[in-house]
Amino acid sequence: MARFKGRINTKAIERHYPHIVELMVPLEGFGPKLHDMHKWHSTRGIQSQRGSSRFLGGRHYVRWCFADPEDAKAFQATFGGELTKPST
Repeated sequence: MARFKGRINTKAIERHYPHIVELMVPLEGFGPKLHDMHKWHSTRGIQSQRGSSRFLGGRHYVRWCFADPEDAKAFQATFGGELTKPST
């Protein structure tokens, strides 16, 4: 079932895009870096896909999902974060 009209849920996204980079959201938010992340995707012709987020130890984490493992590694090299596996 779609979470929002035309959008699949985050678990389905993580199944279709299993190469994940998880980033801790800074306390002040990503700010202009978030724009850079979306621009990074568009310059490569990749649609940005976000997976499930989580809240742990008082910090919020977001997941950027990729179909290609090389794209995930390149994103991680540019923006940091940790390569991880989909939620189960």
